[in-house]
Amino acid sequence: MDLELRHLRILLAISESGSLTRAAAALFLSQPAMTTQLRRIEASFGQPLFERSARGVVPTRAGELVLAHARTAVASADRIRGYRLRPADGAEPVTVGGSPGPMLSHLTLHLPAAVSNPVTFVQFPSTGDAMNAVADRSVDAGCMVDVDGFGVTLPEGVVVDVIGLEPVVVILPAGHPRAGQDRIGLADLADETWLLPPYDPGCDDYGALADACAPAGFAPRVSPHRIGDLGVLCDLIAQGVGVALAQGAARARDGVVMRRFAGDPLLGRHLLALHRDSPLFGARPLLLDLVRAAFEARCVTPG
Repeated sequence: MDLELRHLRILLAISESGSLTRAAAALFLSQPAMTTQLRRIEASFGQPLFERSARGVVPTRAGELVLAHARTAVASADRIRGYRLRPADGAEPVTVGGSPGPMLSHLTLHLPAAVSNPVTFVQFPSTGDAMNAVADRSVDAGCMVDVDGFGVTLPEGVVVDVIGLEPVVVILPAGHPRAGQDRIGLADLADETWLLPPYDPGCDDYGALADACAPAGFAPRVSPHRIGDLGVLCDLIAQGVGVALAQGAARARDGVVMRRFAGDPLLGRHLLALHRDSPLFGARPLLLDLVRAAFEARCVTPG
């Protein structure tokens, strides 16, 4: 694993709080995500950096050495970032947009306090709309989700970072015969009607679904309804109108359940897009830190 600035911030938060639970809360991560991150960081060093006890955690000798360098590196990075974000003639307003997902909500909560620019946010109905807005500079940065292999085309002048991959799940009625299973094979859903979102130029949902169903020996039967709102979609599914795909980070509503597919044949890509001419392009490391924190706290990784 390549060590990044966000990993150093995790180590410093653990050291300063003396507790994985308090450090996770300070960084807006879940407890399991914090534990997983620390395990990966320690594995990259080949030894423990903290000793665990009933009273909390304290650095090992190796941990003290790493923390000393981490404090210097983070302080230097913060000074550099502050210089790059400091406007010469007043703060230029910026706009951040995106399609529905955990990264946009996380940025809405935390980005305004991290930059000197006035920030406004806008949600787009689809990934394609969000990417087009970044490309034509209607927004300065965009968060979006597509399906791996069936996603958005990179416009000229736009830089896209893949924040992570997450299994696509199926939404079923709570009373569905397969609702009690942890994993569901696509072949078990061959007779279902699939509810798809409206056409999205940035994500071919039908193409992804049809490609995944082909090895299972069937072509999906698609409803004529095109529903993008998760609340309406769940209401229809709860009434037995059909089943649907969703981001793994989506939260189930009353009357439905969300289940992973056996083998995770469909993966969603969480993306951050920035135009090279955007005033936020210099803040790309900061934005990456924030959206990666959102992904690690909310999303389920494949495997």
